Amino acid sequence: MKTPPDWLTPDQPYLLGISGGRDSMVLHHWLTAHHFTNLTCCHLNHGLRGPESDQDQSFLRDHLGDHLLAQKTDVADLARREKLSLETAARQARHSFFESCAQSTGISGVLLAHHADDQAETILFNLLRGSAGPKGMMPRHRIGKLTFLRPLLHTRRSEIDSYLTQNEIAFREDSSNSDPFAARNRLRHEAFPLLAEILGRDPAPALLRAHQHTRDLDDLAQTLLDEAQILDPRGRIHLPTFRALSVPLQKKALHQFLRQHRITELSAELIDEGLTLTDPDSPPAINLPGGLRLRRKEARLFISP
Repeated sequence: MKTPPDWLTPDQPYLLGISGGRDSMVLHHWLTAHHFTNLTCCHLNHGLRGPESDQDQSFLRDHLGDHLLAQKTDVADLARREKLSLETAARQARHSFFESCAQSTGISGVLLAHHADDQAETILFNLLRGSAGPKGMMPRHRIGKLTFLRPLLHTRRSEIDSYLTQNEIAFREDSSNSDPFAARNRLRHEAFPLLAEILGRDPAPALLRAHQHTRDLDDLAQTLLDEAQILDPRGRIHLPTFRALSVPLQKKALHQFLRQHRITELSAELIDEGLTLTDPDSPPAINLPGGLRLRRKEARLFISP
């Protein structure tokens, strides 16, 4: 494995999201080996696997001691109460947990162990979902007061496995990773092997290149959006300015606006429905995931309960 990227500083404090699985345990070992000694590990027990979830937390407590911040959240109950998918509820719970860790420690940088194979799966998943083309995760991504950092995003799973074996790193195997009912798991265990068989080669590099091409185009589009300044001082979309954009830029701007407000499960259909609000004769609101609404009022678009 390569050395950590130059946008990470060894003597700076970081939060590190850790599950006890192979990827996060390798990330912790790799950073420590490169003299990152000011790491506060953060573990959220989702409570989805009964005793196995509690054993993960005990395993980490034994290995990390006082360097571990841990919390247990009933994600299944959260999903029922908020009418969310388990995946979305888990994501929201993790973000809230990281915010709590950041508040208690004063540390805003959160290290995550996503790697290149996770990236390829995310790109394919987003492409098939149709919300924003072949888009993946960013190495550095700010949401609210938190900055999420993914230093392994260009590292293949095979490199991580080799590092794990060579350094005899203890880890916990998550039984849900083989759950055939999870869409991400089916992509990993069924779709990618089948694509490799059909193509006669690993499909991941092509997906990663497509993502990079999309990022280059996004950078250009972002420059145009920054120049357009579509948000008013209260952070609402100013409709006259928004309508002056081309439709592709409107879609990107609306997608970005919803993501910044933590609206998940976005789809091309939802973005297209949102664009209907630019027509003053259309209904003044549409439903969003999580029980929220995108509203039009006084030439502005904004999110409300």
